[in-house]
Amino acid sequence: MVTTQIQEKTELEYKDTSSWTTAGLIKIAGIMLGISAIWRIVDQFVLGLGSTWMNIFPSKLFPLLIILGFFLKYRPQEIGSVLGLSQDKIKSRVAIGILIGIIFSIGIDIGGTLVYGVFIDPTYPLQLHILNEDLLGYMFIFFLTNAFLEEALFRGLLLNAAKTHLSSTASILLSAIIFGLWHASWPLVNGAMGGEALSGVASIVFFTMILGIFFGIYYERFSSSKSLLGPIAVHTIVNFVNECFKVGPEPVIQGPDVVFANSGLMMVTLLLFFLTFIPLSIILWKTKLEQTTNFWLRLTGKEYKEEQQDHEV
Repeated sequence: MVTTQIQEKTELEYKDTSSWTTAGLIKIAGIMLGISAIWRIVDQFVLGLGSTWMNIFPSKLFPLLIILGFFLKYRPQEIGSVLGLSQDKIKSRVAIGILIGIIFSIGIDIGGTLVYGVFIDPTYPLQLHILNEDLLGYMFIFFLTNAFLEEALFRGLLLNAAKTHLSSTASILLSAIIFGLWHASWPLVNGAMGGEALSGVASIVFFTMILGIFFGIYYERFSSSKSLLGPIAVHTIVNFVNECFKVGPEPVIQGPDVVFANSGLMMVTLLLFFLTFIPLSIILWKTKLEQTTNFWLRLTGKEYKEEQQDHEV
């Protein structure tokens, strides 16, 4: 009797394990998105962590750990191919990601304000404000964790799940739309009401959707769906600069902000946004990581030295 019960329990555990191992990516993506969304809403609207020094860190860390724990237990072979967390060419991927993140941050967040203050309205104050100066180390960890979660969830799990039914381009767009909606709550968290809330939600959904398209192109085209380390580096730097360093009298709030002091500054920033986004997107769409690294090696002469060493060997 006892032996039979043990055997039945073992068979049941095996069936549970195999069912998760063979479950469709759409189902898994839906579950993980649901867990992350619920945790996010609780942190924002129930616990009110968005207005504290902690920000909504639990909703970043624990869903990420749940996703990683699930794949480590049931689908370890897909951590690289589905979540995009492979160890392929780590140094070059991170280095290129940091460079693009700096270009984005300077070209958009800081560049728009500088261009407006220097060339359009010289009376506009250009002083630098560092938000949460005593917590910069913590904030960097927060945004790094956030980037790992959002890239693994949206560009990794959701995009790859969508690709099982849609084309690559359609999957990038769908993932970007969901990514934009993911950020829609911030204007409401920060107290926006009525028309201000509608315009704030529309603006943040639009901008984050565009960034979602960019990250999707980066992963799917430039990285050939092999790694999300580059997008994670860009995502971390863009968020860290945008939310911790302000040039001019910008709002000092937690979470991403798209509120501008005036319409002129908004237009300049929007123009620089697309002047940065469009060329970079075209470059990432048409080139591959290997082409970029080979070009750099030729430029620095390292490729020639490596060929000589191989020839001597």
